[in-house]
Amino acid sequence: MKRFALIYSLVFTGFSVSMQSRAQDFDLQELQGNIEIFSGVLEDALDLNQSSGLFGMSLGGVDTTYLYGQGVLVELRTPLANQRNRLSLASLNSALGQISAGALDVPAGGNPFERMVRRASPPDVLPAETANSENASSFYESMMERIAKIDYSLIVSNSIQQASDSARSLRVLGNVDESAYEELRTELDAMRARSQEYIEQLGQLEEEIRAAENSEQAGDSVLENSVSSRLDELVARLEPLREQAMAKAAELKEQTELAEQRYVERWHEDVREFEQNMYAALCSYGSTLRVLPDDESISLILKGLGDDEANDSRRPDKVHVLNKSDVLQCQSGEIDITELRNRSAQYSY
Repeated sequence: MKRFALIYSLVFTGFSVSMQSRAQDFDLQELQGNIEIFSGVLEDALDLNQSSGLFGMSLGGVDTTYLYGQGVLVELRTPLANQRNRLSLASLNSALGQISAGALDVPAGGNPFERMVRRASPPDVLPAETANSENASSFYESMMERIAKIDYSLIVSNSIQQASDSARSLRVLGNVDESAYEELRTELDAMRARSQEYIEQLGQLEEEIRAAENSEQAGDSVLENSVSSRLDELVARLEPLREQAMAKAAELKEQTELAEQRYVERWHEDVREFEQNMYAALCSYGSTLRVLPDDESISLILKGLGDDEANDSRRPDKVHVLNKSDVLQCQSGEIDITELRNRSAQYSY
């Protein structure tokens, strides 16, 4: 045990002496001043000091630290990360819209009017009842079956919901302004109100059919014609509403998919431009870190700009690691910005 303690003491003492010896090669306080200048230059060169957030708060910034024996670590926060979050919100709306669209094929809970057929099952009849009563019962059964097969209300409702989700996505992505968004909402609300009105009328007609079937008016041709005519009229109103709602849903969905695609392309282009400007700034102003040892590195972490992983729920960062010696060569003209970037290590984490 004493021998182990002696070895540990010697190793620790040697490491401490090495650190003190290395620290004497440069002034840490002076290095800190260099790093502060460097971070300020980067912030200005990359426009990270703009106040564009809520209440004028800056969405960008630079945080720096020094890791002994390794180099300078720089964290860059850019508005591009917030733009990526905006895309995530739009994609969420699109996903919700797809769920709604799926409900068009297999509605959850089934057709609400199917209950009408179950509730309208004909009562037991006495053998003495006339053929006219049987014919009346058959007529009302056919009317109830027609109502039960009407799925327009479900299609209209789901189409309007999908259109609403797409409209929100377009607003999030900046493809429609508040005025255009409010116009879309007004249009969709009007369709929703009409759909609800027709559903209520169908429900009312269903109640009247049930009541008439069990009343003395059963078999009255005038009443039957009235019922059939009203049902035909409701179906005629629902059909164009269904087509209008489905067309609007398809139109906004197509616009949303195209807007998302263009947004992603612009975002990746903006990230590439940002990285190019970052390397240009390093090449121009990297020498401000003059106290930093030439064999150490400059590591830059771009917060939230890393490549997505399918199994990763968080937004990774993009890391760039450069040798100070390479940065100095770029400033002196020995290598260009492209070569500087090729020599750097880059990965998402």
